[in-house]
Amino acid sequence: MRAPLAKLLPILQAETARAIETAAAEIAPEQVRAKITAAAKAGQSALRVRLPSPVNVRDTEAAKALTAWCKKEGLKLAWENRAVDLDDGRRVIVWEPEISWSVL
Repeated sequence: MRAPLAKLLPILQAETARAIETAAAEIAPEQVRAKITAAAKAGQSALRVRLPSPVNVRDTEAAKALTAWCKKEGLKLAWENRAVDLDDGRRVIVWEPEISWSVL
């Protein structure tokens, strides 16, 4: 007989995947373009895109699209990490994209 949680596991996995994809919308190229344009207008030459929740979005389709877009636009993309303390006391590492551009 299977454990009662066997029915819950796929639901939890699907919900986690859905939450990650939702958070990844923050790094869609059209979202990032507006953010880096505002940063450039403020005299900055780099911007780290802060994610709304502490999840790993590096393996999402949005991350792949961002990587391709940055390359096409001549922007430098690096994934930087930071530690985040969760409400339940755990500390997790979050990877966020940092985009930079040369100043002429």
